[in-house]
Amino acid sequence: MENYSILEAAKILQVTDKTIRNYINRGFVTPEKWNGTWRIPHEEISELFRKKFGKSLDQNSTEMRHEPNQILIEKSEFENQQQKLGKLAVIEISEKELRAEVRSLNERNAQLEASSASGWTEARAFQAELEKTREELRVARENEKRAQQDAKWLRRERNEMQITAQRRAETIKRFREENQRLSDLLCQKALGLK
Repeated sequence: MENYSILEAAKILQVTDKTIRNYINRGFVTPEKWNGTWRIPHEEISELFRKKFGKSLDQNSTEMRHEPNQILIEKSEFENQQQKLGKLAVIEISEKELRAEVRSLNERNAQLEASSASGWTEARAFQAELEKTREELRVARENEKRAQQDAKWLRRERNEMQITAQRRAETIKRFREENQRLSDLLCQKALGLK
C-alpha cells in the first residue's frame, strides 16, 4: 500500500500540515523516515479518514474517480486562470474605448485641418490645437496597439490553458479506461481461479 508525506496526508484529511505533525507528536500516527522525510502508512491515514468522514478512503477515491465531467486542478492555477480572464475582459473593454477615442480624435483632426485654412491668426491657433490632437491621436493609437497585443497574448494564454485542460481530461479518460480494463481483467482471472 501507499505511504504518504505529511503534506499529502494533510490534503487527504483536509487539515493543515501542522495538525498532522500534532497527530505524530501525540502518537495518533506512527510515520517512518524515508530518505529524510516522514512517510505515513496508508492504513493509518485510511483509519483517520474513516473516523473523520464516516467512509473509507478507498470509497472516497472511487467516488472521485467516477465524476466524468470534472477536471481537478490546483486552486492556485484556477485563481491564476480567473485572473488572466479578468485581465483579458478589462483589456477588451479598454480596447473598445480606445477605438472610440481614436475615431473621435480622427474626426476632430479632420475638422481642425478643414478650419485651419480660414485665416492666419485662426490657422496658428488651430495648428497648435491640431498638433496637440495629433499627439493625442498618436498616443491613443499606441495605447490601442498595446491593448491589442495584450489581448492577443491573453487569448493565447487562455487557449493554452484550454488545451492543457483538454489534455488532462483526455489523460484522465485514458486512465479510467485502463483502470476499467485492468479491473475487468482481474475479475476474469478471479473467476477463472474459482
